[in-house]
Amino acid sequence: MTQPTGQPGGWWRPPPTPQPYSTSPYGQPPTPPSGHQQGPHAYGGGFQSQYQGLGAFGSTEVKQRKPKKRLLITTVVVLALTGGGLAAWWLGPFQDDVLDQQSLQQGVATVLRDSYGEHNIRNLHCPADQRITTGHTFECSVEIGDRKTAVPIRVLNDKPEYEVGAPR
Repeated sequence: MTQPTGQPGGWWRPPPTPQPYSTSPYGQPPTPPSGHQQGPHAYGGGFQSQYQGLGAFGSTEVKQRKPKKRLLITTVVVLALTGGGLAAWWLGPFQDDVLDQQSLQQGVATVLRDSYGEHNIRNLHCPADQRITTGHTFECSVEIGDRKTAVPIRVLNDKPEYEVGAPR
């Protein structure tokens, strides 16, 4: 073998090829770009993969969520729903239904006339807001002729059906 001219004392070497990564100006070894393998098992040179071993489907960094914000929002929603439910319960939509006072008075007067033969009925008054609960009892006041008397009422079921007792 012959030595090319212009080379001092050694065999000729091809010019260096540009590296795909930069060298450090401070004498440290160059840093390979991500995805390149180093060492004796580096195959294929420029192969880059988006998968990185056991954590193949994501980076090893776990993004921190804002648990305080989520907890605050959840707490506010739960308190609002609880407060709304309690307010609705106290204000009445979830309370027992009540008898309509005017319809009750008309029904009692009809029963007194048709079933008990009392035709001289005046000043019939039944208490307002009587709940429709099976077995609930109350009294209506009435004037029959010249005497004031009480008429017992008992709620039979939630339809509402009620029983009118004999005047006392």
